[in-house]
Amino acid sequence: MRLAAPAVALAAAWVLLFLDIDPVPTWFYVFAWYPTLALLDAAATRLDGRPSALWQRGAIGAFAWSPIVWLVFEAANFRLENWYYVLLPHSGWERWVGIILSFATVVPAVLLAERALDAAGVFKRGRGPQIRVDRRDLWGAVALGMGSGALALGYPQLFFPLIWGAVVLVVDPLVFQRTPALSLIGDLSRGYWGRIGRIMLGGLGIGLVWETYNYWARGKWIYTVPWLEEMKLFEMPPFGFLGFPVFALEAWAMYGALCAVGLAVPIGTATAGRRSSTGSANRRDESRLSAATRGAAAAAAVSFAALTLAGMERWTISSTAPRLGDLPGMTDTRLEQLRSAGIDTPFDLTAIAPRDLAQTPGFDAETAVFAVQGARLALLRGIGTEHAQTLIDLGVRSICDLARQDAVHLQQLVDQSSRRSRPNAPEVRIWVRAASRECRS
Repeated sequence: MRLAAPAVALAAAWVLLFLDIDPVPTWFYVFAWYPTLALLDAAATRLDGRPSALWQRGAIGAFAWSPIVWLVFEAANFRLENWYYVLLPHSGWERWVGIILSFATVVPAVLLAERALDAAGVFKRGRGPQIRVDRRDLWGAVALGMGSGALALGYPQLFFPLIWGAVVLVVDPLVFQRTPALSLIGDLSRGYWGRIGRIMLGGLGIGLVWETYNYWARGKWIYTVPWLEEMKLFEMPPFGFLGFPVFALEAWAMYGALCAVGLAVPIGTATAGRRSSTGSANRRDESRLSAATRGAAAAAAVSFAALTLAGMERWTISSTAPRLGDLPGMTDTRLEQLRSAGIDTPFDLTAIAPRDLAQTPGFDAETAVFAVQGARLALLRGIGTEHAQTLIDLGVRSICDLARQDAVHLQQLVDQSSRRSRPNAPEVRIWVRAASRECRS
């Protein structure tokens, strides 16, 4: 039953996605990932017979702190500009709630993937040389991490990959000094390499799942990674998948830091067979945290989340889901006629031939072509109605018109006509490239 229920929920999410039943297409990532987490947990429990990690005391903390962990990278992306979001809901509160629910799955996915691999016996005997670590090594790692992060943020076009690895170099030495059993460096110092291997392998696996779910979702992220824009596996450049194992280490280390200071509790196999000593250390840390300290930490986390989400609204979220009434050239009369004809969404409009639409009262041949082409333009790679209107004002009235544009020149025209920070140059290149493919087909 523990496996059957989440399996049915996941299958239902896929069915509702392909039936295009709202809100599943927009939030497919959320509807798919929560049953996936339950499947990982149930599989691990079935394999090793230990209690469910999702019912442990620390599970709520893992979900609650996970958005904060990921929002650190969202904040970095304001400078890196490596990805952006499209076709999210119009309602601001719905966007924020959906984003938080999505990001809440990140840390649990890393923890539960490692636990499932541990239960399956992967790298169970993963022993290696013991690496002697002293204070100079720890501070050297912190300095290297800070330097890598500074290079990534200072010169993102060249050094953006260094952000993936910088955080773990800064955070894990601090965890090692406070609670070695939670630390990845602690594992290396004891010659225990298995957990690191499982975290990285699990990171690669859940990275593939992340990208699969994102690819099929309507509301999604799109990558604009320098040098790697043209070749994609799902939405990710193939080379980019190498970042997932490193990110998993970072997420693990960041959550380990929260556990080390007593703001969270380890779940799953976070203590890697050293539960008694780590548990007592963590309880001692917890006991030193007053209610005021916990409240201050929670307030700081909420403030950081709110500021970062506001920044995403300005710099990262490019478009919202098109509404029929927002399409270029749409009037109240035409909207009423479309709905009378059973056309309720822009997606319905893109599926109809202009000559058939021209049979609808209020639409002549020219107006029908304009309406259908405008809807198709707005939905191409998440352009959205606002950007589509900007393109139409510039004389780009269809996907094939867009395919004929020079991306650099078009970006200059868009910048002159729009006050928004988006689209940026990589996004416009994505539009033109997608239009070229679509127009040839």
